[in-house]
Amino acid sequence: MPASSIALTTSSAVTGLLRQSLDQGRWASGEPLRQEEIAAELGVSRVPVREALFQLQAEGLLRMVPNKGMYVRTVSAAELRELFRLRQIIESDVLADAVPLHTTASINRVETIQAALDKASAVADWIVGDREFHEALYAPAQRSESMAIVRRLRFQVDRYYYARMKPGTRAQGWHEEHHALLRALRRRDAKAALKVLQAHLAETERSALAALPPA
Repeated sequence: MPASSIALTTSSAVTGLLRQSLDQGRWASGEPLRQEEIAAELGVSRVPVREALFQLQAEGLLRMVPNKGMYVRTVSAAELRELFRLRQIIESDVLADAVPLHTTASINRVETIQAALDKASAVADWIVGDREFHEALYAPAQRSESMAIVRRLRFQVDRYYYARMKPGTRAQGWHEEHHALLRALRRRDAKAALKVLQAHLAETERSALAALPPA
């Protein structure tokens, strides 16, 4: 494998590991991420770590402080509400396109993901499963640019309602809302699916806001 490909693969792997650690609350808001410490822990050079930190900054998870380094971004209640408002707008629009395009095979894919999610108990499994569920739910729309925005928005908010609250706090609510989405999807009922999705995101927003530290 060419050196450039190895570097890219390593950088992508480091980005994924650091994003997972942020999701799980390893670093608190405002805490610094030290390149040399991360590189030593992962057994890689500082180059892929630096690239990963810049990627996470681009995703809105970190902020650069000149002459100091990268810090976990602190999000205010107003900013969190704005992020969820954007999620409501974009995800609703993508879902409206996706529902009538779903096939038996694509619905089976969403159901399979949800079946695994129903059995999940670890935070990491919830994060992966929930992201996969929504990706599969929206996939038939083939809206790649919209989905890139959706992923960026999710990256910025997921850590609040996963890491601080733990999935068990709202496990039953997520379960019921996801299954309501599936029922609407099987009927190809876009209107009902949109209503459930909007309520689902509103409840998730409330959970995230409740998890914010006091101002």
